[in-house]
Amino acid sequence: MNKTKGVNRRDFLRNTTTGIVGAGLLSGVNLLSAQETIADAPVKIKAYRTLGRTGFKVSDISVGGNPNPAVLKALLEAGVNYIDSAESYGRGEAERTIGKVVKDFDRKSLFITTKLNFRGGSTKESILERTQKCLERMQTDYIDCMMIHSCQTAEEVKSEGFHAAMKQLKSEGKVRFVGISNHGGTYGPVDESMEKVLLAAVEDGRFDVMLLVYNYIQQEAGERVLKACAEKNIGCTLMKTKPVDKYFLMKGMVEERAKKEGKEIPEGTKKMMEAFKERADRANEFMKKNNITDPRAIRDAAVRFVLKNPNVHTVCTNFQSFEDIDPYLALSGSPMTAADKKKLSLYLEGCGSFYCRHACGECESRCPHGVPVNTIMRYNFYFESQGREKEAMEKYAALSTPIADLCETCTGHCQSACPHNVHIHGLLTHAHRNLTLA
Repeated sequence: MNKTKGVNRRDFLRNTTTGIVGAGLLSGVNLLSAQETIADAPVKIKAYRTLGRTGFKVSDISVGGNPNPAVLKALLEAGVNYIDSAESYGRGEAERTIGKVVKDFDRKSLFITTKLNFRGGSTKESILERTQKCLERMQTDYIDCMMIHSCQTAEEVKSEGFHAAMKQLKSEGKVRFVGISNHGGTYGPVDESMEKVLLAAVEDGRFDVMLLVYNYIQQEAGERVLKACAEKNIGCTLMKTKPVDKYFLMKGMVEERAKKEGKEIPEGTKKMMEAFKERADRANEFMKKNNITDPRAIRDAAVRFVLKNPNVHTVCTNFQSFEDIDPYLALSGSPMTAADKKKLSLYLEGCGSFYCRHACGECESRCPHGVPVNTIMRYNFYFESQGREKEAMEKYAALSTPIADLCETCTGHCQSACPHNVHIHGLLTHAHRNLTLA
């Protein structure tokens, strides 16, 4: 790899007074400072895995989202060689960042994936045009893998326009492989399950790489997809591997706003808030009792859990700052321990009911208003867990469906339908207040 003079992130971290920003489960938890977590030796990628039939050896920790250019450069210098992007990330800014950074590296040493989001079909010509724009933004001659972004139905898997365009682009050397991603509904209620869509893609036979949801809480569907992909030698990349980062109590917020507006809180809303508070208090007490007080330890165990599956090839990670680099890269090639297993088991028992399963949507048909539960909770995940507050709020504001402001006065049809006992009624109310800064 042709490396350039890199940003000295170690000096950056030593000179900053900001510790690692974690998603604390409990108020008053003191996380390790950045200085305490940074060793003298540079942290590098230690393990690479063959990405299915692409034959490319990818780093087991990879980068996705819309990273800062200096952060992306530091990651590539540390051995990360898989980059996941999409035309919609930052309205093309993520792809522009890739273009600025990768021109200083050996292009053949990197595997770059980007994605096109479309519904209701797209013509071959429109796909060709949009792919060309992706190439221009990334300043590259070819894309290693072009994916259908968040494919919604098994029928969309067979999009004639997409596959015709990919056939031509492959013959021209502008696209090497074809992929698909799914994590639930994009614009509204989930059309078909992640499992149904991705298994249809496996059966179709034209997809070389998949991006899916799989984590220690949400295992079953992901494991079935991973197994099917292994049988066809399809590369598998993961997202949403750290499902529960934190939870909040919204009771005080709701009461404060109602008081300012001179409004009475509906009796049903009061009951919902009290039930949510009781459950959160129990979880809080459980975590204290079992000494589960370090959110970073849970995050690390969660990543090790998915990497112990040999059918997983890389974990796409949203690096928000320099402070994320060494802690995440230290997980490369790191085996899961008995202590990790115990932590995850306890965490699942104490906080599993605060995780609205990505790509689930089982409750949505029961909502009398048609609120896209899974989509809203994913936007809240971006807001709370990935530091993508502005983007999450913009996506929420752009929804053409009913939104979660209706949930405050609802009796909670979604909650009674949840097969995982998630307090989704309360979580939706909290998500609405996050995403509108209400």
